[in-house]
Amino acid sequence: MHESNEKSAQAIGDLNYLLQNLCESRNDLLGDCFFMISNNSSEEPEKFYGNLRKVTGYSSEEINELRGGFLAIINEEDLEEYKQTYIRLARQDKAEPITHRFRIKHKTGRTVWLEERVIMRNDKERVVYERILRDVSYYFEVQNKLRDDFLKISKQNNVKDKFISIISHDLRAPFTSLIGFSEILLNEPELPAEEREDYLRYIYDAAQTQLNLVNHLLDWSRLQSGKIEVEPARLNVRSVVSTAVSSLTGAAVRKGVEIEIDIPGDLYFYADPKLIDRVISNLLSNALKFTPEGKKIYVNANKYGKDKIEVVVRDEGVGIKEGDQAKIFKLDEKITTEGTAGEKGTGLGLTLVKEIVEKHEGEIWFFSEEGKGTEFHFTLPEANQIFLIVDDDVRARELFKKHLKNLFGDVEIHEAENGYEALNIAYKKIPSMIITDHDMPLMNGVQFMEVVKKNPKLKNVPVLIISGALDPESYEAYRKLGVAEIIEKPFDAENFTNILKLLN
Repeated sequence: MHESNEKSAQAIGDLNYLLQNLCESRNDLLGDCFFMISNNSSEEPEKFYGNLRKVTGYSSEEINELRGGFLAIINEEDLEEYKQTYIRLARQDKAEPITHRFRIKHKTGRTVWLEERVIMRNDKERVVYERILRDVSYYFEVQNKLRDDFLKISKQNNVKDKFISIISHDLRAPFTSLIGFSEILLNEPELPAEEREDYLRYIYDAAQTQLNLVNHLLDWSRLQSGKIEVEPARLNVRSVVSTAVSSLTGAAVRKGVEIEIDIPGDLYFYADPKLIDRVISNLLSNALKFTPEGKKIYVNANKYGKDKIEVVVRDEGVGIKEGDQAKIFKLDEKITTEGTAGEKGTGLGLTLVKEIVEKHEGEIWFFSEEGKGTEFHFTLPEANQIFLIVDDDVRARELFKKHLKNLFGDVEIHEAENGYEALNIAYKKIPSMIITDHDMPLMNGVQFMEVVKKNPKLKNVPVLIISGALDPESYEAYRKLGVAEIIEKPFDAENFTNILKLLN
């Protein structure tokens, strides 16, 4: 038995000897790996071969000068377990390798995970430890990321399961009233007119609430799956808010609630017209729902920080209960409260609003005090007046710049000699208008427009084509691509100015 152990140790020793020679001659083959030999004599320094410096940041001389040698760079939390591994190794009956993992502190201060394969053998009166160590930090990073991703996905699944459970209940609940009142109307033709009207109103309200729930659910689902693309355009804030308010004016008048708008006329943000209307309409509907007769709703907007626009919707309503405030935007914490006139809600509206705002790279938050009212704030990217002139003729560009500055003052103007250069500029900073020639090097105006219209962030930017006489094919191509206007050179300055005013 003793002879067998000696032969096994000798075989492992021979293998380690080959690895040692490999470490000394071909470090490039080993990658993030090094070889280490030590013994139970404190007088002999530890020996290292291979990519020690690459893995640890230290040279062999530097490690041997440390108090405790290699042990000095082992993470304190792993040091005791590291020592216990060697105690277990010493108690073995057979010379079998042990593999374990631990952390060291790299010379630069970062943590490195090492995997060590160690064999103990007797060499005359000494105990020799031969080790192969390799950096496995990357694998630990991948493992940790997979674990974090798994936990994140599990949490999302739990939230969605709870959400589906809530929605399933909400989808079924109104049908009791719908079916019940419908049966009464069908089976009792002699019902008084007033009672019949009440029942029809119940049915209508339940169906309207159900439709809103389904619409919100579908929109939220499309946003989550990426089926709704955010296609921002430069929009006037006051105009967008006024449009949303006008659609609710009838409901506000019937309830006796006044809506006041205080927004400067020169504020613009980048937003998808349909989606941002959904945001503002939803916030206004909520404000109207919880504001009693005789009170007001205020909508204002202004610049926020360096490059954002903040919109605030404030009401003088009942406010949000303190216990419900943390649930407002949570998918799995749906709350529904009747309005001051018994209005119903879906409980999904604000979740959808938050999703849309964040898709626009904005933020949303609120303040509320029970009995005093609520105000919702959200931000969107500001859309400054930026013109992009694309023409290979420098004199033409100067002429366009002169007209733009005379009309709009000190506005931001970018220039490009060709379509490729223009696209690089436009991708970094979305222009409010593009003025381009047709005949240009590298790509003509039609080719340039085709690329612009395929980009969701640029497709809504108005484009003005200024060119010499166009052939019918190019003219038709521009019309199909939806250019804002086509002007032939030489152009009339007054006509050019009027078109700029109209498009801005």
